[in-house]
Amino acid sequence: MFHRATLRPVVRFLTLGVLCAGAGLILPGCIIVAGDFSDNAQYSETRTVRVPVGPGTPVEVRSRNGGVEVHASSVSEAVVVATLRARSQQRLDETKVLADAAGGTLSVRVEWPDGRPQSGEGCTFKIEAPAPNGVHVETSNGKIALRDCAGLADLDTSNGSIRVINHAGEVQAETSNAGIDIRDASGAVEAITSNGRVELMNIGGRAVAHTSNASITAHLSETSPGPIQLRSSNGSVDVALGQAFVGELRASTSNGRVRLNSPMTVSNLDSGRSATLVFGSGGAASSVSTSNGSVSITASSSSQQPVGVR
Repeated sequence: MFHRATLRPVVRFLTLGVLCAGAGLILPGCIIVAGDFSDNAQYSETRTVRVPVGPGTPVEVRSRNGGVEVHASSVSEAVVVATLRARSQQRLDETKVLADAAGGTLSVRVEWPDGRPQSGEGCTFKIEAPAPNGVHVETSNGKIALRDCAGLADLDTSNGSIRVINHAGEVQAETSNAGIDIRDASGAVEAITSNGRVELMNIGGRAVAHTSNASITAHLSETSPGPIQLRSSNGSVDVALGQAFVGELRASTSNGRVRLNSPMTVSNLDSGRSATLVFGSGGAASSVSTSNGSVSITASSSSQQPVGVR
């Protein structure tokens, strides 16, 4: 499991066109001078790094002002494609893309001149690796995309969306001013954002989602017992529960309505704005709440019926 406070410091360095011990070969890319980058970061270069790693190697990426994509592949090495943006040719030449597998983790990061990027500078990563097991990504002002990975996915950005597809494990995703979309995750999921929509589809474990000024959709798999903790403001919440869901669920809204879809009844709602449902026996408590939006709850047609509605 990754912990943000215990990330390893940068200890290995790669330079353009040089092969370092324990690291990969950086292949020179084409220099592109473009005028579509903000704050005069007009100098761009794409570099490719190849690092030998085995299946199941964890991946750790640290960047700023750029998106990060991590996909599983069938190759016997990790392929890292980095697109840098800099304010001058000199700064671009002096910037290093670093990648190695020291300590058993594929670590990918950027070393900027003077230790930090200037305004408008940044780096976007596209990474393919054989069956990554454990992915930690920190970036800003860019999206994060993950596909066909496993283990704990710890994903943190701002002003960029997060999308996770077909993940065998837990997902912790946090951003702001953008949406989060997680589909086909076998473990627990936590999605935290603001001013962005949250969509959780076919979630196999506990589901937590917080947002504001946007809606939440949370559909559990048939085998997920829950619980769920969903909270929004100024947005609707749509929930679908599988047949394994168990426990007490409290749903509430203001300036909206709680709707219990078939096969549940709506006759015992409290003024149409709150309801408490009990599924089976035992299980952890669940809650769904919003303001200025509706709450819609659907139980699988094959699921256990609520034993109480109060």
